[in-house]
Amino acid sequence: MSVQELDLAATFLDVGHGDAAIVRFRDGHQVRTIVVDGGGPAHGGRLLAYLLRNGITVVDLLVATHVDRNHIAGLLQVAESDRVAVQAFWGPACESTQPSVAGHRLPDERAYQRLFSRLHGRLGPERMFNPVRGQPLPALFTDIGLTVLHPAVPNILRVPPNDAPAPQPAAFLREQNELSLVLHVECRGIRLLLTSDAQGSFWTAALSDPWLQRHLDVNILKAPHYGRAAGFSAAAAQVLHTEYAVFSISAKADKQPSPDVVAVLHDMRAEVLCTEHAAETTFCANPHCYAASGGQNVVFSKCHGDSSYSTSAFFCPIEAAV
Repeated sequence: MSVQELDLAATFLDVGHGDAAIVRFRDGHQVRTIVVDGGGPAHGGRLLAYLLRNGITVVDLLVATHVDRNHIAGLLQVAESDRVAVQAFWGPACESTQPSVAGHRLPDERAYQRLFSRLHGRLGPERMFNPVRGQPLPALFTDIGLTVLHPAVPNILRVPPNDAPAPQPAAFLREQNELSLVLHVECRGIRLLLTSDAQGSFWTAALSDPWLQRHLDVNILKAPHYGRAAGFSAAAAQVLHTEYAVFSISAKADKQPSPDVVAVLHDMRAEVLCTEHAAETTFCANPHCYAASGGQNVVFSKCHGDSSYSTSAFFCPIEAAV
């Protein structure tokens, strides 16, 4: 599909079990690009390679949902590339614009400080924003609706005293998952819910908040945190409705969706797709599934003038997990 024909294209990259999404859309007479997360260190070059391969040299909005290398490593390559211009950044705030020295902080923290520092130098603070639910958002586009559903409080990477012990990695990542940015995107009648690694606090709020629930009736869901029951319970899944659910998982048992969550998606007749599989995965037992033998980019597209949209990805047999 050429840029001239584009109304909307949403691509979920195969970056292992991390996240990387590119949303392109027609905004007046221009085609805009939003990048949400960039995948982890093992596949950190895939995002930049995808952008350059598709002639995308301007990212209008770069988003880091939280401090986790599986989400930000690929963003760092984009931020440090002189072949891609970044116009604005949304993500956690950082008390220091100077990267910390090795050994003083967790690798995830150091990676984010480096990303924040690089973008601060390129953009300046006026084009960097720490989104919070209910806060007025910068007016970046005219033909797309962006709504921040989470977090409810600012996510700030604070500078510890020099003699402070490094935080425990598991506790730090749980905290960051709880603060994940959840973004609702609406364009050309298509609604996307990008949930990153949103955990219990967001879904608990969604169970009782009618305003949040109004944003959970979508066409395309990027399933949170592999669909694990610890963060995305079956009860939480029942307050949303989606036509498609996109998972980024791996063969590890703790990085596959809960059967109860998959059952809820099956009951609502949602189509399930995966960006990455492995031969041992129990989620998709279909040996003919393309994702099972190497992964796939999941692409949803809507051409100019069309009344519907389509996907180029292979569906996963949801019955295999229920």
